[in-house]
Amino acid sequence: MIALAYIFLIPGVLLGLYGNLRFLVMANRHGAGWLFACMFLPLAEWVFFLLYTKETWRSVAFSLGGFVLACFGCALGRFSFLS
Repeated sequence: MIALAYIFLIPGVLLGLYGNLRFLVMANRHGAGWLFACMFLPLAEWVFFLLYTKETWRSVAFSLGGFVLACFGCALGRFSFLS
């Protein structure tokens, strides 16, 4: 069961990182101010996503899909990161 958990966990983490990197690249295309705001101010990502939804929906979908896969892998393997 642990091997199956890692099969979901590792691609989920990679997919989430890919989505986040694409999002930051799109923020950089609109200016260095957006890039640094999205990197260091958590709510700036939401504002940028709402302003440029047509451009950023794919990267947000990749990021959320990776998060779901990684959470499923953690639940399947019963990994605990809080202890």
